[in-house]
Order: sequence, then C-alpha cells, then structure tokens
Amino acid sequence: MRKTIILVAIGLFAFVGGCTTMSWIRTSNKEIKLRNEVSAQQDVCKAFFDNMFKSIAQVAEVADVKMDKSKEAFKEIYPALIEGRYSGEKGGALMKWVTESNPQFDISAAGSLYDKLADVIEAKRNEFFTEQKKLTSINNQHKNIIETWPGSWFLSGRDTIVITIITSTKTKEVYATGEENDIKLFKN
Repeated sequence: MRKTIILVAIGLFAFVGGCTTMSWIRTSNKEIKLRNEVSAQQDVCKAFFDNMFKSIAQVAEVADVKMDKSKEAFKEIYPALIEGRYSGEKGGALMKWVTESNPQFDISAAGSLYDKLADVIEAKRNEFFTEQKKLTSINNQHKNIIETWPGSWFLSGRDTIVITIITSTKTKEVYATGEENDIKLFKN
C-alpha cells in the first residue's frame, strides 16, 4: 500500500512537472516567434517606407519633367505657327485668328499628372499605415503573452520589444498638448 502511494505521488509529480515543462516550452516558443515576427514586420515597415518615399518622389519628378518639357515644346512651336500663319501678304489675319483653331496647351493633362501623383501619395500612405498597424498588432500580442498568466510566470525576465512607429512632429505636438487647433488646410 505504501509503495502504491509513493508510486502515485511520483506519477502525479511527474505528470504535473511534465505539464508545467510543456507549458513553459510552448509559451517560450510562442514568445520567441512573436519577437521574430515583430522584428520582421519592423523590417517590412522600413522597406515599405523607403518604397513609398521613392515612388512618390519619382512620380512627382516625372510629372514635373513632363510638364516642363511640354511647356518648352509649346513655347517653341507656338510662335513659329503663329508667325507662319499671320505674316505675309494675305489680308484678313485677324479673321483667320478668330475662325481657325490654334494650338492649345493642354492644362487638363497637367492636372491629370498631379491627380495621379495625389493618388499615388494617398495609396502608398494607406498601405504604409496598414503595415504599421500589423506591426503594432504583433507587438501587442507579444506584450500580452509576457504580461498575462501563465506567460508572466514563465517569461517574467524577458523584455517587451521596442518598435518604431513613423509619425510626424505635428502628431507629437498634438499628443503632447492634447489639442489640435490648426485645421486650416491651405494657409495664405
């Protein structure tokens, strides 16, 4: 009988010890995976920010160069066309000017270039925001596993991860003061 009690106690102790060890291993592995996922997502955010900045800059550069080249081409062509049409011996140049079609600088094309730039800026910023949200979500999961039970028992010595969220001076000022009074979009 005494041997049976001792064997049951040893078996119970081994079972509890095994369960505790397995729980510790599972919790530790989950924390390590989350730590690695946060690190990887931080790298994704860096790469995405770089891509966003370069895309916006290049689309803006293309728009500006295209507009400049279009203006220069128009400046070169238009005076020669006008001079050729209205100089010379034929009369009624004023009436010709009124009735015939003259080359036009296509301002709507310029507008569409800047509309495309605005679309690229908005899309890239929204995509970057999505990547930043993923990063904060993964970081939150990591904090939860470290700070809640049973993770807090097994992982009490592990630090939370410090992530970098890209923001602006304006946002920092608003959060520091608790006020946002600058609502005028187009300043004179």
